[in-house]
Amino acid sequence: MSLSILRPALAPSPRLSRGRLAVLGLGYVGRPLALGAAAAGYEVIGYDPAPEARWLASAGCEQGLGSFQASADPAALAGADTWLICVPTPLDARGRPDLTAVRAALGMAARGLKPGALVCLISTCQPGATNGLCRSILEETGWRVGRDVFLAVSPERENPGPHAPPTRSIPRLLGATDPASLRRALAFWRDIVDQIEVVASPEVAECAKLLENTYRLVNIALMDELHAAFTALGVATRDVVAAAATKPFGFAPFWPGLGAGGHCIPIDPAFLQMEAARAGAPSVLLAKAMSRNRGRVARVLAQIRARLGDDLAGKRVLVAGVTYKPDVADLRAAAPLKLLRGLHGARAELAWHDPVIGNAPKCLSLMPRSVALSMPDGAPPDAIILGTPHRAFDLAAITRAAPLVFDPFGILPAGPNVVVV
Repeated sequence: MSLSILRPALAPSPRLSRGRLAVLGLGYVGRPLALGAAAAGYEVIGYDPAPEARWLASAGCEQGLGSFQASADPAALAGADTWLICVPTPLDARGRPDLTAVRAALGMAARGLKPGALVCLISTCQPGATNGLCRSILEETGWRVGRDVFLAVSPERENPGPHAPPTRSIPRLLGATDPASLRRALAFWRDIVDQIEVVASPEVAECAKLLENTYRLVNIALMDELHAAFTALGVATRDVVAAAATKPFGFAPFWPGLGAGGHCIPIDPAFLQMEAARAGAPSVLLAKAMSRNRGRVARVLAQIRARLGDDLAGKRVLVAGVTYKPDVADLRAAAPLKLLRGLHGARAELAWHDPVIGNAPKCLSLMPRSVALSMPDGAPPDAIILGTPHRAFDLAAITRAAPLVFDPFGILPAGPNVVVV
């Protein structure tokens, strides 16, 4: 059961400071929270060791919307009234949740706390992290949670991209370790967002966050399997989904693609599965969905090899779109990167084209980039693979740019040279 609290639509005066806020991590989660808090009248200090993250956050803070500064010095955070932990929680090389950054951020907070301060975990973690990991690190330094300092969790719900809703408009889950911590957290979040969903415990908030993305991963895996079935039946998957989506209840559309990427969907379910296994109740369905998602690129590559000839050595192949999500310049766990590596391993002559990426990142710096739907020398490729369907692409032009075009999304105009994979 949850309690929904709506914030009155009042614009706070930016000249009246509401306190000092430390935001640890200025990525896609911490940055909008930091800027929103500055606009609400908080004195915000954002910490991030990455110069680009600090620059982006500083550039996004408009004059007159309160106080904001970005720093790489942990000492600058000391004495903050509220601490938001917004650092990455990836998987390690063995596919296990890696909480190294969370531990470091909590240690930093513990050393800079003052009596009455609130620490709120935003980063996605496993169930029990707030009452376990967070509480233990804070109390190891002598603080008593619920008496000296306060602890809560409000998992991130950001949706990166140019069409994302404002952070203020997204309802926030809020769970706290004790009533005093809940009151303290509510006092902060009421200034930042319009709606707060108070849940019964930190574990409910943590599990709800994991369920949100597990739901998406399982349905993406289901669509992957059914896409193969519908294609074998000669039926366009997107037409099937669009038809089913006309039902006004009981159905949410998911579309075919190259596999889930990014910082959440391929990762968060592993946190849930880890704790479920530890409790003796691992999910067979979730394990299958994670496996299915990991294998999607390999299955697409196998179909490409079948059409181009098993030996791809010397075949000129262009991948159009390499980010994990349309219109977002983010390459974390991007399926097209995995596809590029597979093609490179097969000794294809590769190039990539992506209109949303500025300077080529390090992971792509050794692969030739093309500024058009052609190879870098201007000649047409033997094949084009649609890696990410950015809005900037002319889909019809893609089908004309090569004698063979592979479409994992079922989104290109039909043609004799278009192969839905």
